Amino acid sequence: MSFKRITGTIGFAPDLNASIVNFSLLVNEDSHTVAGSVEIQVNPPEEKPYSGTVTGTAYATGYGDFVEVIAIQGTIPSNNKLTPINFPFNAHMSLKADGSGVGGFNFRTTHLEDQPVSTKS
Repeated sequence: MSFKRITGTIGFAPDLNASIVNFSLLVNEDSHTVAGSVEIQVNPPEEKPYSGTVTGTAYATGYGDFVEVIAIQGTIPSNNKLTPINFPFNAHMSLKADGSGVGGFNFRTTHLEDQPVSTKS
């Protein structure tokens, strides 16, 4: 089995008021499965970050500059202990060989597309 770890960010991290997703994923390249964790920051600094686990798929593309596409989804618990509800989350990214790319995510009322993606393997 061939595994690789990918950590990174979807969104423009230098903007302290931007909504971003930090992720740490373990990709099984043989079965094309992904598992990991995310930390989602929406409406900073007024809201605490949300964090939870995700699963998904990863495939090589062979299309232009992009070498891999990843889709992840999960249910993320509320960051307020008094309201124990889960919110649906999904994200996608297209990555270049250098680890940069473009992606988007959907969480609660935030839906962002064409966001920069930066990764470290």
